[in-house]
Amino acid sequence: MRNGLSGYNKPSSSDLDGLRRVLGPQDVSTDRYDLLTNAFDAYPGELHLPDVVVWPETAEEVSLVLRLANEKRIPVYVRGAGTGLAGACVPVYGGIVINTMKMNRILDVRPLDLQVDVQPGVIYDQLNAHLAPYGLFFPPDPGSSKSCTIGGMIANNASGLRAVRYGVTRDYVLSMELVLPSGELLRVGANVFKSSVGYDVVRLIVGSEGTLGVITNATLRLRKLPRHRSTVAAYFDSIEGGVSVINAIRQEGLDPAAIEFLDRIHIELISKHSNVLLPTHECMLILEFHGYSANGVADEVKTAAEILKESGSVQIELPKSSQEEQRIWDARKAMYPSVTRATKAPITGDIIVPLSKLYDTVQKAYDLGKRYGVVVGVAGHLGDGNVHTNWFTEGRDTDSWLRAMKANSELVDYAISVGGAASAEHGIGIEKKDFMRTQHGEGLELMRRIKALFDPEGILNPGVMI
Repeated sequence: MRNGLSGYNKPSSSDLDGLRRVLGPQDVSTDRYDLLTNAFDAYPGELHLPDVVVWPETAEEVSLVLRLANEKRIPVYVRGAGTGLAGACVPVYGGIVINTMKMNRILDVRPLDLQVDVQPGVIYDQLNAHLAPYGLFFPPDPGSSKSCTIGGMIANNASGLRAVRYGVTRDYVLSMELVLPSGELLRVGANVFKSSVGYDVVRLIVGSEGTLGVITNATLRLRKLPRHRSTVAAYFDSIEGGVSVINAIRQEGLDPAAIEFLDRIHIELISKHSNVLLPTHECMLILEFHGYSANGVADEVKTAAEILKESGSVQIELPKSSQEEQRIWDARKAMYPSVTRATKAPITGDIIVPLSKLYDTVQKAYDLGKRYGVVVGVAGHLGDGNVHTNWFTEGRDTDSWLRAMKANSELVDYAISVGGAASAEHGIGIEKKDFMRTQHGEGLELMRRIKALFDPEGILNPGVMI
């Protein structure tokens, strides 16, 4: 049956029978529970039910699913753990959801090459636990690391806490196996740290949010685990002091692995809803330093502590054990769960601005909150300019929701106007696709032509990003 709004088709009973023959009946479901649990991610916006959910386990099975969908013009949406915050896997036009969670094997670790081959359903924290005995790790560190998948990270070019030093997912994907909407299976990229051999298709796919192809395995670049690391937590009684010191630290030439920011709202929520009690001040910074030499790390920590104190820090914590350090990072990773306990439908912003615009942007967020009458908390990876705002609404489809959406939209427009971007790591999804024209201008038309080249029938993630 054709969907009149989109021109797409719903899978027929014979199509469902075909999927069951390909995947097995246990990996094809039209049960309402499975449809509901695969209809949304962590974005508290639109809800659209798919017609069927499938769980392939091999690239060949993915290929057969896409081949059927392409021939019948049935929309296909790809999802991992559903931890995304922008609605990038929401099945806007129904159709088929390909859930990659059963493609969860770590295929090969090559320590000498500093590489690992993985399927897309591998969980980030589980991958690093597997790599630790080799003295290796995969650096991007999302706040949802306990549950997010590598495939989802690649699709959204995720980053996180330690992007200040180590960069983002795109910097670590060397090659991948990709299934095109036609069902064609191909390998792109090379398992080397640099190459100059034509168009870089790998970097095009990373961040494409499932609109160009389905990733079925990837070769990732790894780093050696730092021999020494040290964490510093500093508290400030003014937002300006806590934000401004970030640039002072960067300008000094220090190379922290992470510079995290939490304001009073988030500090109080973490203390209330997690097992970690934090001192209450206007804001706090968490810094982490990595190095080969214990003395080198100690020197950086000493210099950072001096800068923090000179810049107005009223309390500095220098943990004396790994347990004390873990307590601080547990507090940081408890931020988003604590927000969701405080409000049913938070709107989580994700913008990035030049470092020179950091304080102005944070202040802009608070000013917009006052203007629209919405409580807003600011946090994020401010060390690289990535500002997260949590807008505390009274629930979905309320007046406060609409006011918060307007405030958040103005903040996104502001970020773009000062040379920043609408998203740093969460992606565009359905949440921010209206900003793509503002961000890219006529470049958006080029993206649409690229999309049409990869996906002439437009079956992959329609309604998402572009």
